[in-house]
Amino acid sequence: MLIAGATEAAAQNTSSVSSPVVTEDRKEISYRFGWTPGESGSGDSYVHRFDYGFALNARSSLKLNARWEDQPGSDLRFDNINAELLFELTPETAKVWQSGVRFDGRISNGPDSERIAVHWLNRWNFDNGAQLRAQLIARRAFGGNADDAIVFEGRSSASTRLGDGYSIALLGFFDLGTSEDFGPGGQDSQIGPTISGPLGGSGWTWTAGNLFGTSGDAPDNDVRLWLAREF
Repeated sequence: MLIAGATEAAAQNTSSVSSPVVTEDRKEISYRFGWTPGESGSGDSYVHRFDYGFALNARSSLKLNARWEDQPGSDLRFDNINAELLFELTPETAKVWQSGVRFDGRISNGPDSERIAVHWLNRWNFDNGAQLRAQLIARRAFGGNADDAIVFEGRSSASTRLGDGYSIALLGFFDLGTSEDFGPGGQDSQIGPTISGPLGGSGWTWTAGNLFGTSGDAPDNDVRLWLAREF
């Protein structure tokens, strides 16, 4: 299983380069921990995210997640709660290319804006165990601090299985500008590796990795450790 990800590349990154595939009767729980080491004299930042997802039927699924932040100079704070509704578009018989669309809604705590988003998800599978994913996102914020523009983001991953349940991946997260100023020039981006594997025989899996900021205001390092279980 591949787990990865960003909400906005300049913030701590707890999202995924998601799969478009729905598995009927499948449920998943996960805990995601993120750590951004302090820069330019600022303290370290931490984030905690808890997810619960389940298939609604053979072609759609719903995931709920809640996120807490621990920023320098402040106490642990509940940040937001999200709902993600996924519809698989390609036939269940599709083996090489699979695609889906996902609709997200976020309710925020404090000064952050509420928002909605549409995701176009794609996955390509290869006989040697390699896999490519690409995700295009359009989102719109609402509320007193929101901008009227639609914000665009791209995500991608390339992964391969190593055997015994282990896999490695290279991830990329790219802000693509807005409906008023579209284009990647000067926008935030992050690239980095992850490794995933089984946690004993418990059914849990772990993912560890780091994203490196490559442009814009993205942090130099975005460290992640995730635990997940499907059942």
